Amino acid sequence: MRIGFIFATVTLTMSKPATHTREVARAPGRPRSEKARKAVIQSTLALLNRVGFHELSVESVAARAGVGKATIYRWWPNKAELVIDSFVWAVEEELRFPSAGPVLASIHEQMRRWAVIFRSPLGQIVATVIGAGQSDPEILHAFRAHWVEPRRVEARRLLRLAMEKGEIRDDLEPDTVLDLLYGPLYVRLLLKHAPLDEYFVNTVFKVVSPVLTAKPPSRG
Repeated sequence: MRIGFIFATVTLTMSKPATHTREVARAPGRPRSEKARKAVIQSTLALLNRVGFHELSVESVAARAGVGKATIYRWWPNKAELVIDSFVWAVEEELRFPSAGPVLASIHEQMRRWAVIFRSPLGQIVATVIGAGQSDPEILHAFRAHWVEPRRVEARRLLRLAMEKGEIRDDLEPDTVLDLLYGPLYVRLLLKHAPLDEYFVNTVFKVVSPVLTAKPPSRG
């Protein structure tokens, strides 16, 4: 897992406001844009680690990254989308489903990876964004659009493939299956009433997976 490494790296490399503004301004075309975009994302992660979601401002990110606020708003319309895109960038590799083996085994492995993410500093950011979204529909929409839905598109495809192969029953909606598997992880992330550890993830999977592989009830 590279999550802890990323936070340590961006904290060290971005410990001071960016001094490469002129270099970014001089570089032509796409390389300049990619370099500036990466600086914004790394600055966002560093500031999140220091001040948290609520105290983070687009102005502070722009100053740290050495770009103008207009540059940030050209790519991200609000702070919520900037934050979500930044931590998706940080955990993109861990969010992917393993490509080999049975579908349920791939989902089980990804559930373990999610638990690691949720236990990291990024997990607190996820919890804070979800909490802020309860009173701000724009934040909640950004969270669903940039975090939840991209993950679910791939998960739905895998579940439908498993249904076609007969690995799991085909009378359940993929979103219902995903809620059963991942919902408990979010409950422990948000309530923090018990550990979100690998034992818990394995327990959830062991309880839910027999339901998914059971013979559908007769419709007669």
